[in-house]
Amino acid sequence: MRLFLCTLLAALLLSLSARSEVPGEIRSQYRDGMIWLKVNIAGKSEPLNFLLDSGAGVSAIDLRTARADGVLLGRRQIVLGVNGQSFAFQVNGLQALCAGIALPKTILAVDLHGLSDCCGQPVNGILGADFFRGRIVQIDFKDGRVRILERCNPNLAKCEILPIRMCNDAFCVPVRVAGNSAQWMRLDTGSDAALEWVVGETEKRQTGQSSIGLSGKSVHINTSVQLGKKCFNAVTTAVHREQIFPGEDGLLGNALLSKFRLTIDQPGNRVIFENPI
Repeated sequence: MRLFLCTLLAALLLSLSARSEVPGEIRSQYRDGMIWLKVNIAGKSEPLNFLLDSGAGVSAIDLRTARADGVLLGRRQIVLGVNGQSFAFQVNGLQALCAGIALPKTILAVDLHGLSDCCGQPVNGILGADFFRGRIVQIDFKDGRVRILERCNPNLAKCEILPIRMCNDAFCVPVRVAGNSAQWMRLDTGSDAALEWVVGETEKRQTGQSSIGLSGKSVHINTSVQLGKKCFNAVTTAVHREQIFPGEDGLLGNALLSKFRLTIDQPGNRVIFENPI
């Protein structure tokens, strides 16, 4: 199932494999394959439920929530999602905090009620890729923390480091599937799946047993997935004939990402996949 639009004690020593200072730390919950955060809007007493979604190019607030809270809506525009196009409204000057950390002031208001239905509880908004820009953000799935780091010096023996490429305002990393050459796929903490893999309409790629050429809707296979030198076998993978987003070869989601302590270092143009202790 694809869910879209999608910090341990404050200490100086996070672990033996990644020593970093922690100027900001957010409590999170990893539940039902998604990362949940509490966000406070200026003038409102009750916190809102937001999802941390690195696969969304911009942060957003649910349209019904925005209207109920008296948020001023700007011009209407078209946004692209996994299931096609939809409408959104620009919101400027939003004053919102997550554990004292300021959210982007310019976001979108979009109807997230379908996402709420999939999650079985209200989704009032999402923190997208704009929340990560200019920051080093560490996601600790196991400990339920999201940390904003000043620096990160990983132990190369205990992690895999992949480069970041920006595409469609989102982070993409190179992933090898079934022994094929690396393909650039969206790093998507807003997906509860392991992998969504694109195989072109006329192109054939190895699945590990035989070549495939797809038509129609996606199918699911079990295949190997490699991140740097780290390889996982028998990963449930949805295979698509057409690209989900232009120029991207798929999505890497939380079913795989949660096996690591994940650090998205946007200033350093890298993602660190660290084996949790």
